[in-house]
Amino acid sequence: MITHELKTPLVPIQEYADMLLSEHLGKLTKLQKERISIIKSSSESSSSMISDLLDAQKLELRQLTIKKSNENIKNTIEKAIRILKPASDKKNVKISSNEVDLLINHDSERITQVITNLIKNSLTAVEPDSGKIEVIVDSLPTEIKINVKDNGSGIPEGKQGNLFKKFYQVDASLTRERGGSGLGLAICKGIIEHHGGQISVHSVENQGSTFSFTISKESDEQVKSPLNSA
Repeated sequence: MITHELKTPLVPIQEYADMLLSEHLGKLTKLQKERISIIKSSSESSSSMISDLLDAQKLELRQLTIKKSNENIKNTIEKAIRILKPASDKKNVKISSNEVDLLINHDSERITQVITNLIKNSLTAVEPDSGKIEVIVDSLPTEIKINVKDNGSGIPEGKQGNLFKKFYQVDASLTRERGGSGLGLAICKGIIEHHGGQISVHSVENQGSTFSFTISKESDEQVKSPLNSA
């Protein structure tokens, strides 16, 4: 109920921001466009954090809906990359994938959510113009392994063990440059575990990070997790 009430006023804010930016109500100056874009971006960030809170609560209550079907994992990865193309273009960072064609029993929307979250993290870690992000799929005997690799700032070894805990921030200071709820990786972990897989990280400070997760190769065409009640 709280997340719904928080999210409701954000909808008209985003819609009117889009309407103003489209200039249907009149021409805008460059400065006006910049300011309205900030309004839109801030409302989208708030909406995303509220969604994270809702998903985290559903995971805790074992109510997160997972709807699996046999779909090409290549399409799921391409969708995630496409969603973040405007952000990567803005930083002039190339996102590539090895485009493996493979039918996997998974919830495409939820796995897209995981990959998008990992790529977002990489986008904050890499430098503009020189940053590189790769999504690499490895097909193993009983599972597939998806790696999101970047050449960014890396994560200190002492902080890697807590990355998948709720509300954990690598930089917990009040002046931290990177925002976020601290829930994204915890949600990723829950989604992957619902797919019978595991998620991990390998990172060297100032050399980059690779987040990897596995998805079990199941044969049933459509499965709904027994943990779900909604």
